[in-house]
Amino acid sequence: MPKSISVIDKKVKLYKRSRSNVWQAEIKLQNGKRERFSTGTEDENEAKEKALKLFYGAETRAENKLPQNTRKFRNVANFAINRMQSELDSGSGKIIYNDYIRVIKEYLLPFFGNYNVDNINVPLLADYSTWRDEKIRNAKWMKKVDAAKRRATTAKERNAADNIAKPQYKAIQSTINTHNSALNRVLDEALQRGWITESIKPTLLNKGVKSESRGAFTQEEYKQIYSNLAAWTKEGHRRETREIREVLRDYVLFLSNTGVRHGTETEALRWKNVSWYIEKAPADKDSNKPQKYLQIDIIKGKTGKRTIIARDMMAVYLERLLKLNPNIKQKTLNAVISAKLDEPLFVTRSGLHVSTDTLRASFKQYLNKLNLRVGADNKVRSLYSLRHTYATLALLNGRSIHQLAVQMGNSTAIIEQYYSKLSAQLNASEHSGRKQFDTAFAIDQLDGK
Repeated sequence: MPKSISVIDKKVKLYKRSRSNVWQAEIKLQNGKRERFSTGTEDENEAKEKALKLFYGAETRAENKLPQNTRKFRNVANFAINRMQSELDSGSGKIIYNDYIRVIKEYLLPFFGNYNVDNINVPLLADYSTWRDEKIRNAKWMKKVDAAKRRATTAKERNAADNIAKPQYKAIQSTINTHNSALNRVLDEALQRGWITESIKPTLLNKGVKSESRGAFTQEEYKQIYSNLAAWTKEGHRRETREIREVLRDYVLFLSNTGVRHGTETEALRWKNVSWYIEKAPADKDSNKPQKYLQIDIIKGKTGKRTIIARDMMAVYLERLLKLNPNIKQKTLNAVISAKLDEPLFVTRSGLHVSTDTLRASFKQYLNKLNLRVGADNKVRSLYSLRHTYATLALLNGRSIHQLAVQMGNSTAIIEQYYSKLSAQLNASEHSGRKQFDTAFAIDQLDGK
């Protein structure tokens, strides 16, 4: 048994562990919990002095409604991460926990890690905001430089990549909300364990740039885009360029007819994620033939996995993509879908799985050629604008906000936030006194061939 000395009856004691001459201390806190720590010394009097100092310090903190003991932020953060990960593993956690864990590891721990969790205050949070924005700014700049270097084929182009200026950046409100929510998970963990009190828990503010919807393409602009894509694929000087543009053609049509997010949601797609959905009850009452629809399983959606229904013309675009892939081009569309092949959707004739960065750069070049890079509203358009176009035209064509939210993997609140400006047009028949009207923006007119 380790040697033990009572310093204050039932409140402070010293003891030694086996195989160590260094005194350990144990103090009893007002909340009934016991705090144990090493005094770091073999001298009994010095150990008593350290133990009493910590005990009376804890008593004073309790009288001032402060936590009697605290922890380093990094330790509390790891508890919070483990709690969220356990819930995710058990199936009870929210998908957003993955984002919180990423933010804690990549941002909160590097900045707050060595601070005591009870020292997180408003001035420190302001410093963090500046540090975070600079970190994201540098990451965006490095990504842009790396992409330019990958595309560079001459020494001049490589030198130009090294001299790309850093972009201006201030976090948008949705980014700050995610960071605030992640930080709150850590602070709540500390609060639950008694390492901070409610009175000293800082209020997290959001002074980010207000999120805005991306610029959409009008019906005429979209028609111009898909009508010229086929010819543009043949204009590249290099074979690789032409092959990438071939994929871009159907990538654009894929985004426009599904509303999926380009990048994360498309880069992970495989042919095994494409299937036929057979409707049990025939939609056409005059026919006994079941209705068949193309469905796509989105594996890495922002809000988790979901299944969407693609527009019927998607079969044509998938057939073209199939014929580009040298590994499966000899098969039929039905055969590939039935086989559940683990092959990427967006592959060139040479068998290259085209990256999002490459498609993004190619589409930017194409928009510049058509003089469509910036819209009449002065918003810069990109591949993401095709998702915005899909949503805008779907609503104008009569799709309900709830239906669209399910298809696009958004909440109805987000759809309403970004597209509430369409409300008058959505109810035009009621406002005008007519029973029905056929919108000139019907999506049926927007299928590129």
